[in-house]
Amino acid sequence: MRTVLAYSSWWLVMVGFFALTAWLADSEMPSPGLVFAMTVVNTFFIAGAEQLLPRVKEVSLFRDRQTVNDIAHGVLFSFAGRPLASGAGLALFAWVAPRVGTLELYWPRQWPLVAQITLALLLWGLQNYWFHRAFHSFDRLWGFHAIHHDTPQMHLFKSGRTHVVEEMLQYFLVPLPFLFLGVPAEVLVWMGLFLIAQGNLEHCNLDQRFHWSMHYILPTPQLHWIHHAQPRSLHDSNYGATGPIWDLIFGTYKHPDRYPIEAMGLADSPVPPGFVGQLAHPFKELMANRRPRVG
Repeated sequence: MRTVLAYSSWWLVMVGFFALTAWLADSEMPSPGLVFAMTVVNTFFIAGAEQLLPRVKEVSLFRDRQTVNDIAHGVLFSFAGRPLASGAGLALFAWVAPRVGTLELYWPRQWPLVAQITLALLLWGLQNYWFHRAFHSFDRLWGFHAIHHDTPQMHLFKSGRTHVVEEMLQYFLVPLPFLFLGVPAEVLVWMGLFLIAQGNLEHCNLDQRFHWSMHYILPTPQLHWIHHAQPRSLHDSNYGATGPIWDLIFGTYKHPDRYPIEAMGLADSPVPPGFVGQLAHPFKELMANRRPRVG
C-alpha cells in the first residue's frame, strides 16, 4: 500500500488541487480570495501528508530548528517582497508600453486554455532557468541564493526559504514579458497555482516515486533534491522549476538514477543560523569581496 501511495502521491495532490480549485471557481477564473485559500489548503495538506508518508523518516518540519526561519522568509516575501516587486514591474510596464508598444497580437488567445497555460509555463520556465542559473554563476548573486541552499534537510517550508531580495528581483523581472505579450489574466492565475503546488511538492518530504522516464518529463522532487545536494557539481544542475526541458536543452540535466545523494545543503556553510543574520549575510559577502566559492 505504501508503494502504491508513493507512486500516486504527486498525481493525487496535483490533480486533486486543480480539480477542487476548478470546482470551487465554478468554471470561472479563481478569485484572489480563492487562490489564497487553496494555497493554504495545499500547504496544510502536504504538511500533514509528510508526517504520514515521509520520504526520509528522520526528517520533520516540527523537529527542524530552522523551520521558524523558513516561515519568516516566506512571510516576508509574500506580504512585503512580492507586492513591492509586482507593483514596480507594473509601473515599469505602464511607463514603457506606450513608448515601445506591446506584442499582444502574438499571444495565441484562440488556443484552448490548457494549451495557453502550457505555453506560459514553458516561457516562465525558460526565463526562470536563466534567472536561477545566474544566481549560481555569479558570486555576487550567490550570496543571496545560498540562503535557499543552506538546507541539510528538505521539507515543505524549504520552498519559501528564499532571500527576499532574490524573490523581489524574480517577481520584478520574470513577469515583464508576460505583460508585453498580453497574456490573459486567467492563464496567469492558473499558471501561478501550478507554480505554488509544484514548489511545495518539489521541496517537501512526502514520499513521491516515479517511473524513470517521468524524470525526463515532469519537475519531479528527485530532480530538485539533486539540485540541493552538497557537491557544487550537483547543485549547479537541474535548475528547471516547471520541468527538465531547459536543463536537457542547455546541458545541465542530471537524472536521479545516475546521481545518488549523500548529503544535502552546503558543506561548511557560511550562512548564519539566525533570521536577521541570514537577511544580512549576502550584503556582508558583498562587502567582504569574497573569492569565488569552490567545491
